[in-house]
Amino acid sequence: MKNPPVHICSKCDAQYPRWTGRCEECGAWSTISKTPVVLSLETEIPKKQIDADKIKSFKNLNTSNAASTSPTNHPAMDLVLGGGFTEGSVTLIAGEPGMGKSTLLSQVALLVAKNNKHVIYVAGEESPKQIHLRLVRLTQQIPETFAYLESTKIDDITTVVETQKPDLIIIDSIQSVSTEQATGEAGSISQVKACAALLAQSAKKSGTPIMIVGQVTKDGDVAGPRVLEHVVDTVLSLEGDKLHRYRILRAYKHRFGSTDEIALLDMKEDGLHVVADPSAEILNDKPQSTPGSAIGCILEGRRPLLVELQALVTPSGYSTPTRRATGYDSSRLNMLLAVLTRHAGIAVYDKDVYANVAGGLPVRDPAADLALSAAIWSAVKKQPLDPKTAYFGEIGLTGELRPVALPELRIKELTRMGFKTIVCPTLKNIKPPSDINIKQVKTINEALN
Repeated sequence: MKNPPVHICSKCDAQYPRWTGRCEECGAWSTISKTPVVLSLETEIPKKQIDADKIKSFKNLNTSNAASTSPTNHPAMDLVLGGGFTEGSVTLIAGEPGMGKSTLLSQVALLVAKNNKHVIYVAGEESPKQIHLRLVRLTQQIPETFAYLESTKIDDITTVVETQKPDLIIIDSIQSVSTEQATGEAGSISQVKACAALLAQSAKKSGTPIMIVGQVTKDGDVAGPRVLEHVVDTVLSLEGDKLHRYRILRAYKHRFGSTDEIALLDMKEDGLHVVADPSAEILNDKPQSTPGSAIGCILEGRRPLLVELQALVTPSGYSTPTRRATGYDSSRLNMLLAVLTRHAGIAVYDKDVYANVAGGLPVRDPAADLALSAAIWSAVKKQPLDPKTAYFGEIGLTGELRPVALPELRIKELTRMGFKTIVCPTLKNIKPPSDINIKQVKTINEALN
């Protein structure tokens, strides 16, 4: 009996017997589509005898022939990947359109090819002429070992990988390739799953590192089925605001190393360049003695990063005040405004409030709560904050300041940048340096008044 098709959510892979508009597992809308099932779980599969010699002890495992890592010579990529590409690895890099994914991979490919290594760029979304124009903008001379493959058939790509065994192959993008072994159009759930599995299989056979470009949805998730992130070895994300110059390259998954490292990149005409000192670069253009501006210290992975939090508070001309945040979670901004009104005596219920993270960098660390609250207080009081004072700390609903991760790294970074006073939650089992004033507070009211 032929198995009936099921309906699968493209975001979390939940299955349903019939179509529905909203996934009950992840809550996403319009992500459920029909997918044929090849094999039922109830199908009886003949059991095979397994040779007992195949079960071996880890103690006697020879790791001398373990997969090696080859540097890309691109500082940002080598930093995030922990030294470079691992032999036979599959890396997915995702980001919104205009972030610079293709530009970054073109730079990496040029650097690898200049070491007399064979690199192939699979032209899926762009024509070879468009790719060539970008390469000319990035470098004066294109290496002879840098080639392209103009095909969107995954069978052609895997044949090239397994026969020529290049040192690096880049596929731009996974949504543009397809295989005859799966149904649907290129970019569909079945096609993306099948193509990713075939690429991973070819990478392991040949030892060729493969980089795949993936698009993201409006919610910031990688477009396609969630299984795509499980098939690949590494998931990189290029984040930022395409209207601003800075980008953050981070790893959300990395089977061969840590995911704690991030790289700050500066988008220029000739490509993406690594920012050697991110904190100094971000604070370089900070205005002095201006109300509504505060310096906070956040963590990106294990790297402390100083950011400027800005706030603008104006009388509202409408019955419902406007709340806007750029680079900061809007719902968290509303929560901080409620806490400030209730526990710090800062009434903003009849005022429009705008919050901004200078430079266009997204901030997710709750340790930025205190810095943004200080900026709002400064904007309301129309009093500039001390330019040599910085803030970090998470704020709870009862107005208490909660401890944050790795405060010693934040204090060390602020001390290096020349700050004289730090306002933060109570430090436990940490001896602060003697050359800086650490103001430890327990509540938001104590911090601001």
